[in-house]
Amino acid sequence: MPYSFSMHGPNIVKIIKAIDLMARPAGATIEDLKKALDISRRSVFRLFDTLAELNFPIDDDRNVGDGHAKHYMLAESYVVKLPNLSLPTISLTPRESFLLYFLLQRDSIFADSSVESDITSLKAKLSWLLPSSAQKASTGSRLDSFFATSPSTMKSYAGKEELLDILLDALEQLHECQIAYRSLSHATTKTYVVHPLKLLEHKGGLYLFVRIPKHDVIRLIAIDRIQSAKLLPSTFIYPSNFDPDALLESAFDLTFDDPITAVIRFSPKDAPYVQERRYSADQSIASNPDGSITLKLTTSGSTDLLRWLLSFGSGAEVLSPPALRSLARSELETALSHYEATL
Repeated sequence: MPYSFSMHGPNIVKIIKAIDLMARPAGATIEDLKKALDISRRSVFRLFDTLAELNFPIDDDRNVGDGHAKHYMLAESYVVKLPNLSLPTISLTPRESFLLYFLLQRDSIFADSSVESDITSLKAKLSWLLPSSAQKASTGSRLDSFFATSPSTMKSYAGKEELLDILLDALEQLHECQIAYRSLSHATTKTYVVHPLKLLEHKGGLYLFVRIPKHDVIRLIAIDRIQSAKLLPSTFIYPSNFDPDALLESAFDLTFDDPITAVIRFSPKDAPYVQERRYSADQSIASNPDGSITLKLTTSGSTDLLRWLLSFGSGAEVLSPPALRSLARSELETALSHYEATL
């Protein structure tokens, strides 16, 4: 598909002004459009491509006006009346776009109601007001291509406004960032150059998919653990094979480690709860004669997986791999030691 005239706020105004010019009886020449819209000749033809994609019927004729330059006009049968327009610039800042779309995403209370379709329509219209992005083409709203959310109670991000502005600029403009990130597991702060790819809201916290070019890996990091961020002048190419949905499906919660395949037996009492949801894209569940079940899944995030298994207490038993079984045993033995002492 040809490169289109980008649909960010100021360009929407130019599109509408172009329609107004071409709706005149004599239409408009290339020079008319260049001068009125302050764009290049190449951009005029991009504008024509965009109008064609929006199903605006455009005719051209040399026998109009001075008879030399080609005039472009909307098909007469298509135009009823378009008054002269005087429109303000309606572009949104990255922060305004983020906040408004974030509020619209928290729409689960309207699921299956008439309001749900209105919100879907509003989000689609809002995406047209965003600054253009060089991200990979995707179906649906361009907002969805860099932001995802799940219903929950949000953490407070007061004092992180400047940091969020930098990250949103990086997401929109595909700029590298230098961040100082605090790791909870190692209790240290390290500096990385990252390629910000997508924001995610999960269980009340904001997370960011980033590619770390030094190691050529994609990781998910918590916004509240970013101590500082600096927008770098260098840009990056959005990875064509980046599939956040697939990564989320393969991750138990949000920790991305080396993939692990685990087999866990759940007691008859806990089996119904485990069977209520899906934990991995390729999971399998086998029913046992005593009413227990055996769950097999491949996931990324052994720490989160172990934490979840231990929440079942005696109701879950790790059958494999041996390393995970050993970790579970060690954790349970340590927990038991806390109760052996007399208070």
